[in-house]
Amino acid sequence: MAEGTASYACENGTWFLKLVGDLRHPLGPALNALLDHAFADPRTTQFVIDLSGAESIDSTCLGVLARIGNETSRRGGAKPAIVSPNADVNEVLLAVCFDRLFQLVGVTGVTSGRLNPVPAAGSDSDSMLALVLEAHRRLCAIDERTHAAFRDVVTALEEDLQRRDGT
Repeated sequence: MAEGTASYACENGTWFLKLVGDLRHPLGPALNALLDHAFADPRTTQFVIDLSGAESIDSTCLGVLARIGNETSRRGGAKPAIVSPNADVNEVLLAVCFDRLFQLVGVTGVTSGRLNPVPAAGSDSDSMLALVLEAHRRLCAIDERTHAAFRDVVTALEEDLQRRDGT
C-alpha cells in the first residue's frame, strides 16, 4: 500500500481535503495542524473530504476527521461531505457511524482547483500519544457502538499517558 498523503485547497470558505493511500496515524499531526488553521479562519463554512484515492484508513485518522464533523456541527454548519467510492473504506466509515457526522457520497470527480500538499507537522512521542488519545475519544463520543469499540483503547492510552506523566 502507498503511504498516505494529504493535499488541500480552500475556496470561498470551503475546504477541500484529498487523502490518498494508506491513511495512518503518522499523518494525524499534519491533518490536525491544518484543521487548527481552518477552524481559526472565521470564513470557514464547509468541508469536502475526498477519499476516492484512499486504500485504507486507521482509527486515528478517523478520529482526526471526526473533529471536522464535530466542529462543523458545533458551528451550526451543514454536514461536511466525504466522497468515497471504495466499498472497503465505506464499510469502515459506516462502522464508526460517520453517517451521523458527515454526508457520505459515493461519486468521484470532485474538483477543487489546484491542491497544495498539507505541510508536515513534527510531533514528539508525547504529542503523538495525546493526539491519538483525543482522536479515539472523539470516536467514542459518536455513538454507543463506537464507545464500546474504542473504550478499551482510550483506557489504555490514558494509562500510558499517566505513566509518562508520572502520576
